[in-house]
Amino acid sequence: MDQEIRFCERDGRRIAYATVGDGPPLVFGAPFVSHLEAEWEQPRARAFYAQLAETHRVVRYDRIGVGLSDRGLLTQPTIESDAASLEAVIAAQGGGPVTLFAISCASLAAVELTVARPELVDHLVFFGGYAARDDIPEATRRSLVDFVRSNWPLATQMFAGLHDPRATREEVEVLGRYKRHAADPEAAAAYLELDLFSDLRPLLPRVTTP
Repeated sequence: MDQEIRFCERDGRRIAYATVGDGPPLVFGAPFVSHLEAEWEQPRARAFYAQLAETHRVVRYDRIGVGLSDRGLLTQPTIESDAASLEAVIAAQGGGPVTLFAISCASLAAVELTVARPELVDHLVFFGGYAARDDIPEATRRSLVDFVRSNWPLATQMFAGLHDPRATREEVEVLGRYKRHAADPEAAAAYLELDLFSDLRPLLPRVTTP
């Protein structure tokens, strides 16, 4: 089973998205940083998506500025622009409604889009999602963003260890290389700032699907 990579546009910038399988669309919100081709080469990730693709058309995409999408951020990303990218990917599937699968920071754009365009979403699935990260002190969040910007190679190793505390040294190095391949320091820092400092709790009472 192979994925098919295509492109759509938002505000003149290309967004890379991948599809695999047939059936009702299951759209994954974009993670912190990603690279569609490199992720597909990871056996565990590929097996996960391939199993879902037995019953659904699985759709994944790279945020603008990372992965196979147009590189280079022209402006600081916002939740609104992130949600607009998600909407563009859904439109490329023929429009909604779709099932959204939001892992971690992807929940932010998923909530924003569901509130703004509820007709596009029939189911919203959260896995490790959040609406705000004020559980982390502001000074710590700021230092993490600065760390990514100033020493992205070391930061990727730190994030890899946090992602899987039981990972071997080799696995940490592989995941670190993947993140460095997916994004440059400026794009990574910009998206980390967005993901750590956004607060969508006021929108939560309005999250409904048809």
